[in-house]
Amino acid sequence: MSAIRGWLARTGNVLTKAAFVNLLPPQLVDDKLPIEQARDLFARFVDQVEIENHNFCNRICWFCPNSFIDRRTRLQLMKDDVFEKIVAGLVEVDYDGNLTWSRYHEALADHSIFERIAFARRSLPRATLVVISNGDYMDRSTLPQLEEAGVDRLILDLYLPDGKERDRAAIAKGVRQFRRRTGLSLEAGSEVDYTITGTRLKATLEIPCYTKEAISTRGGLLEVPKRATYRRHAVCLAPVRHVVIDYNGRGMLCCQTRSDASEHENAIIGDLNRPGYGLFHLYRDLGAARRALLTPGEKSGACRSCDVRDDRSEEHTSEL
Repeated sequence: MSAIRGWLARTGNVLTKAAFVNLLPPQLVDDKLPIEQARDLFARFVDQVEIENHNFCNRICWFCPNSFIDRRTRLQLMKDDVFEKIVAGLVEVDYDGNLTWSRYHEALADHSIFERIAFARRSLPRATLVVISNGDYMDRSTLPQLEEAGVDRLILDLYLPDGKERDRAAIAKGVRQFRRRTGLSLEAGSEVDYTITGTRLKATLEIPCYTKEAISTRGGLLEVPKRATYRRHAVCLAPVRHVVIDYNGRGMLCCQTRSDASEHENAIIGDLNRPGYGLFHLYRDLGAARRALLTPGEKSGACRSCDVRDDRSEEHTSEL
């Protein structure tokens, strides 16, 4: 029965997605739109803008391309004018979706994050400000600073040593050390997920456990089994509702791609360093990519081995 229910759920998801795609305005796949129309489409469809404050990450996890792409040698901040251009675009549409600091950097590794969150909070009173972090830089002062800056949602991943992610003794030790270092109060939902209490933020701590069978290929960058066997045919709605900008101002196809990987050169859609080029130009320029991803057939490039949100396959439904 569980297999039947799973098949029905996947089939329902596919049909729902297909119906939604058929209702999308054709202008979404037009990369020659007047910028005013692109702005209106952005305001209508985008609910997630994901950025990097800088390039640095202190970890080299096996399941992340940072294990072979250098993000540790030198910390490079996103330029002020690029960040301010992003916020200005969001102000223009009175943005009320998520503005998330995540991707391939450790958001809390540089103190500038607090000032930039505060700037975004003042500018975007209706937006939900989200920080995703490995928690390594958190101490007893971090949560109060995030609260003061105006964060709404804090998502922490507590990474344990490889192979120890579900070891009870390792979990207990890791959580104990985290509590001692941060002074935070945790309420257990299970052995591997916790709610941080005593704060106005919606703040959670999870202990992830990734396997080579369950993770995304990160746009074909990771050598995992599915990369050799899986080919995507499912449509993808990510470039409809999701706008992604790297620390260097490059606007990307989606959150699985990155501008510092040579294999993803064709997934760089635009550059916010260019004078006169902003969020809505980037959203307009995603039109060609949306056309390819919303059309039936085998996908190419970074999308070729990506199974994120592919509801048609029981084996490939994970999202890292």
